[in-house]
Amino acid sequence: MQITKDHFVVSKDFLNIQKRFLSFADIHYGYLQQLFYQKTMAEYFAQIIQNEKQVDGILVPGDLLFYLSKYPDKRYFEALKRDFNYLVSSLSAPVFISYGNHDVLLSKENLAKEKWDLKYFLDDRNNGVYVLDNEQVQIGDMTITGFSPKRDAYNTSYMPHKALDMAYQDFQQCGFAFPNNHLNVLLSHENKFFTYPEIAQKYGDLYQNLTLIVGGHLHDGYVPLALQKMFPKQIKDLGIWEMIPPNIDMCRGLFKVSNSSTSEVYLPDFEHPTCVELKEGETASIINRGVAKYSWFVYGRPSYSLIDVHGQSNSYEEQGYVRKRLK
Repeated sequence: MQITKDHFVVSKDFLNIQKRFLSFADIHYGYLQQLFYQKTMAEYFAQIIQNEKQVDGILVPGDLLFYLSKYPDKRYFEALKRDFNYLVSSLSAPVFISYGNHDVLLSKENLAKEKWDLKYFLDDRNNGVYVLDNEQVQIGDMTITGFSPKRDAYNTSYMPHKALDMAYQDFQQCGFAFPNNHLNVLLSHENKFFTYPEIAQKYGDLYQNLTLIVGGHLHDGYVPLALQKMFPKQIKDLGIWEMIPPNIDMCRGLFKVSNSSTSEVYLPDFEHPTCVELKEGETASIINRGVAKYSWFVYGRPSYSLIDVHGQSNSYEEQGYVRKRLK
C-alpha cells in the first residue's frame, strides 16, 4: 500500500518550543471503510510507525467512525481502541482525538450518550489516549484543545453564516484558555469554523497565541493532485471556505489565518517539507487529506501529515528544509 505524506514546517515569532506532530483524519471505521480498505489499516499504521520514529504527539481531528450508531455490536469501537493503543505504544507518544460530525449522535436518536460515546470506549489517559470532547489538556508546554460543535453546524445548507454562528456560540461557551507561553493546538474537524474571513473577526485575539488549527472533513479527491498541478494560478489565494469552478472545494494544504485576513494557500510538496513562517497574531490552519477516500472520486491513497513546529528560524537550509510556497 502506498501512503502520501504532507510535511509542514511551521515557525512562529516568540515561540520557544519545538515539537513534531503526526496527524491524520477521517479514518471512518465501519462498513464502507471495510469495503474499501479491508485489512489495510494495520498496514497503514505499520508504515507510519516505520517511517516516523520520533513524534511528540498524534493529532486526530475527527470522523473516526463512519456513523456512530450504525454498529450495535461495537466491534469497530474495539478495533479503534486496539489500533490506537498500538500506535501510541509503538511511537511512545500520546494521541489526541476530537470529534467529527460522524462521531456524534443525530439529534433525533434516542440513545444513551455514555454508551455511544468515543470517550467512553477510547479515552485511556494512563496509556496516552486523550478523547477531547470540548475539552483542553495540558501536557508540559503544550495545550491541546478538542472542539466539537452541535452536529447541525455541519449541515451544508447552513453554511456559511448559520453554521459558523452555531459553532461560534458553542466555542464561546467552552471558555477555553490559550496560555501565551504554551504551544497551543486546536483540533476542529471543520476548519471553516475558524478560518472563514467573516467569522475570524469575531474571535479577536484567538490567533495571538494559537499556533495550529488542525482539521479534516473534506477528504482528498475534491481537487485531484493532477488538476492542482495543472492549474496552480487558478487555486492561488483560494482558501478551504471557497470553491474552484465548477464548484469544487479545496481540500489540502495550509493557510495563514488572523482575525483580519487570510493568506494564500501553501500546497504540500512531495520532495521537500513546506515551510511557513507565522508572525505574531497569525495561526496556521492545516487540513488533513483523509485516510478513507470514498467521497467524490474513486479510490485514492491513504495519507497523513507530519507537522514540525518551532520558533522563528532563519536556518531552514541547515535543518535540511527547503522553503517552498505556491507563487
